[in-house]
Amino acid sequence: MKKLALSVATLVAMSSLVFAGGDVEPVVEPKMTIPTPNRVVEAPMEVESEGGFYLGIAYAYAMEKERAGFAPNGIAASDDPTWEIAGMALAGYQINENFAVEGRFSGNVDDVKYNDNDVADYDLTNAALYAKMMYPVADVASVYALLGYGETTIEDKNLGVESKSDGFQWGVGAAYKVNEKVSVFADYTQLAQEEEYERNSVDATRPELDVGSVNLGVAYKF
Repeated sequence: MKKLALSVATLVAMSSLVFAGGDVEPVVEPKMTIPTPNRVVEAPMEVESEGGFYLGIAYAYAMEKERAGFAPNGIAASDDPTWEIAGMALAGYQINENFAVEGRFSGNVDDVKYNDNDVADYDLTNAALYAKMMYPVADVASVYALLGYGETTIEDKNLGVESKSDGFQWGVGAAYKVNEKVSVFADYTQLAQEEEYERNSVDATRPELDVGSVNLGVAYKF
């Protein structure tokens, strides 16, 4: 009987503890917040266009293959005549990194040298329009070829003789980019290589008119 009473008392005590738990706030499980990573939008890189207008100037060393029996002022010709100081100006438009259209004008500044003799009033001029094909060999360097049409004139003002040739012209060269605007270049251009040309507006065939020029210059792109 005593055992039964003890068991009932124990059960009542435990029930009281259970119901007393209603005054205790329930345990709230913490909520985890996972941050959303910020989306980084990369702006597209601005690529500078290779196209644009450009201008240039150059020192030119021009030479004419000797025309037998045709030397200025009656000089007995034995050496090829050269214009050791000449100038060249150019203007062009670059369409892309591989192609441009370029116009050039060349003319002598000093006297022509014939057999180590300076001959005044024996002048060379050339005007030409070229298609320019370029091939980059490095980030700052390229090689190129020139193909076009031009007119070459050699005038002996003392004798009153003018030799003129118009036709195909070509050249090869290389350029180095100093910065995005300035580049330096060196090239060779074959200005005339004609068996037929005009001498004082009359067709001539002999001797052949053969003129070339080595150019060293600088160009600026706008």
